[in-house]
Amino acid sequence: MEKILLMIAIDYHEQARAEVARLVLSCTRLKAAGVDTELLDKRLETARDVERCIRDEMLRCPTEYIENAAAKVVHLRRTFTQDHATSEAGGR
Repeated sequence: MEKILLMIAIDYHEQARAEVARLVLSCTRLKAAGVDTELLDKRLETARDVERCIRDEMLRCPTEYIENAAAKVVHLRRTFTQDHATSEAGGR
């Protein structure tokens, strides 16, 4: 049961990250086109809050089995690596 719940949490987190990425891309394109993105910016902030909340809950959730802890670590490490690469690419 623990493994199923962890997989669901990881899936929700990946969906939330995809939503943030989609909204960032939309905001960037619309701002470049000169469109007011105030409402989209608010939605993006909400999506970031949801992603952060899911990630934090995953971090706090205890695991009984080493395989589940490893799956959680792999997912969070991949997330960190992607975030780090994105922030470096954006800084160039």
